[in-house]
Amino acid sequence: MLTTTRRTALLSAFAASSLAAFGDRALAQETGAVGAAVDKLAQDVMAAFPDQPGLGVAVVENGKVTLAKGYGVKTLGTQDRCDENTVFGIASNTKAMTAALIGMLVEEGKLAWDDPVTKHLPAFQMSDPVVTKLMTVRDLLVHRSGLTLGAGDLMIWPAPTHTRAEIVAGLKYLPIGGQFRGGYAYDNVLYVAAGAVIEAVTGQKWEEVITARIFQPLGMTSTVPSPALVDRARRAAPHARLGPPVRGLGRQTVLPFDASFDAAGPAGGTNSTPKDIARWMLVQLGLGMTPEGKRLWSEATARELWKPQTITSSSEGPTAENPVRPSLQAYALGWFVQDHRGERLLWHTGGLAGFISYTGLLPGRKSGIMVMTNAEENPVLRTMRYGGPDRLQGRSDFDWIASSKRVQAENDAQTLKDAAKAVTPSSGAKPSLPLAAYAGVYRDPWYGTVTITVTGKGKAQGLRVSFDKTPLLRGKLEAFDGETFKTVFEDRTQEDAFFTFDLKDGKVASALVKAVSPLADFSYDYQDLRLTKVG
Repeated sequence: MLTTTRRTALLSAFAASSLAAFGDRALAQETGAVGAAVDKLAQDVMAAFPDQPGLGVAVVENGKVTLAKGYGVKTLGTQDRCDENTVFGIASNTKAMTAALIGMLVEEGKLAWDDPVTKHLPAFQMSDPVVTKLMTVRDLLVHRSGLTLGAGDLMIWPAPTHTRAEIVAGLKYLPIGGQFRGGYAYDNVLYVAAGAVIEAVTGQKWEEVITARIFQPLGMTSTVPSPALVDRARRAAPHARLGPPVRGLGRQTVLPFDASFDAAGPAGGTNSTPKDIARWMLVQLGLGMTPEGKRLWSEATARELWKPQTITSSSEGPTAENPVRPSLQAYALGWFVQDHRGERLLWHTGGLAGFISYTGLLPGRKSGIMVMTNAEENPVLRTMRYGGPDRLQGRSDFDWIASSKRVQAENDAQTLKDAAKAVTPSSGAKPSLPLAAYAGVYRDPWYGTVTITVTGKGKAQGLRVSFDKTPLLRGKLEAFDGETFKTVFEDRTQEDAFFTFDLKDGKVASALVKAVSPLADFSYDYQDLRLTKVG
C-alpha cells in the first residue's frame, strides 16, 4: 500500500537544531509566503499534469496554518470541485497516529515501548518462536521483524474478509525471510497487531480510541478511522490508469468506491481533509501540544516518536539530477527520518487503490506540508513531495515538474518493455494434464483457501479461480505456458497473477503465485502464498 524505503541515526545530528541554526532565513520569510509558494506549485502541477483529477494540500508555516485548499475535481468528468473539506484516503499516514496512541498509553503506564507483545496479546505468535519471545511493542512499529516486504498484505487488501483477529492470528504462518532486527522491510500487518495491543490495554476498539484521543481533541470533525464511515458526498473518487498493457499506463479511470480496510485500520484506515490534517500537523510540530495549549502527549514522547530506529537506506547524497537525495534515511515510530538540504525532515507516504498521499515536516521550522491526491499519479506526488519541502525552506530553484516528467517517461518506457516480456510465454507449451486435474481446493496457512473449478464442457471447458476470502479476486484461470496459468479477474481493477503448478507423480501437488504486472503494488503479495492442494 505504499512503496517506501528510508534511513537512520539522523536525529542526534539535528536534535539541537532550531530556526537560529538556519540563520535568519526562515524568520525573514513573511508569514504566509510559504503557503503562497506551495499554492502556486499546486496550481502549476495541476496545469502540467491535466490527467490529475484533484489535490488536497495543507501547509503549516512556523506553527500557523497558512494553506488548506483543494484543487481540481473529486471525479473526472464532473464539475464537483475539491476544497478544504474534501475527504481523501491517507492510507499509511495513519501509522504515525497509531504510534502516537501507543505513546500516550506508555505515558499512562498501561504499557511500555519494550514490553514483550505477548504480555498484552498472550496468543501472539510469529513463525519463529524466538522472534515471538523477543518481539516488543516497539518492534511492531519499526519494520525490522524479518518479514519480507508487504508480507501478509493479502489479508488486508484488496477488500478481503479477514477480521483483525484473523490477521494477527495469521502472523504465525508468515515466513521470516530476513534477520530479526537485522534489516528493513516495510509491512502493514504488524501495525494491525499494534492496533490489537491498543485494544487489549484500553478495552476499546482502535477506532474508538483514535477518535477520542486524537480526532476529537484536535477538532478533526471530518476525519474518520475507516473508509466505511466516510461521507461519500464529500469524498474524492479514486482514480487509476488500468492499461493497456498494465495498471499504471493507459487512460485515467474512475475506480469503484471501496469501503473496505476496516480490519487493517491501524495500518492505514484514516480518511481526512486538508483542513483537518493541518490540525494533526500542528500537534506534531508542537511536540504534542495543540495550538490552544492542550497537551496530548509529552515533549519526551514526541521526541521518542521521531527517534530513528531502523536504518532503511543510504547514499552518497545529493546529485545534480536529484538535489534532495538524502545521505541517510531511517524509520522511527510511524515516521521516516532523513536529511533534506541540510535539515531534518520527517515524512511518510500512503497508498490505497486510487489514492496516494504524503506528509512532510521540518521540525526546526515548525513547518510542514500534507498532500492528498485522488489518483495513482506518481509524477504528481513526486513533484509535490520534493517541491513542497523546498518551498518550506523558501526555495524554488529546481524544476521538479520537468524532473518528474522525465523520470516518469523513462519509467513508462521501461515498464512497456518489462510488461511485454512478462506476458510473452517462454516455451508456448500446453499444460501437461487435462484441465480438470488442476481443479481443487488449495490452502495457504496464513491466507486461507483458493478454489479452482472446471467450467463448461468440451472445447468450451475452462478453469475458474476464487481467492475465497477476497471476493474481488475471482475470475478465469487461463493456460499460459506449460504448467503456468494466468488469471483474468472479473474485476479488471485488480492485479492479475500467474499460477505455476508443481506436479508430483503425475498429479498436481501445489502452486506458486506471482503478479503479472511489473508495476503491481507490493500489497498484492501473491509471491508469499504457498498453496498446497488439499482437496
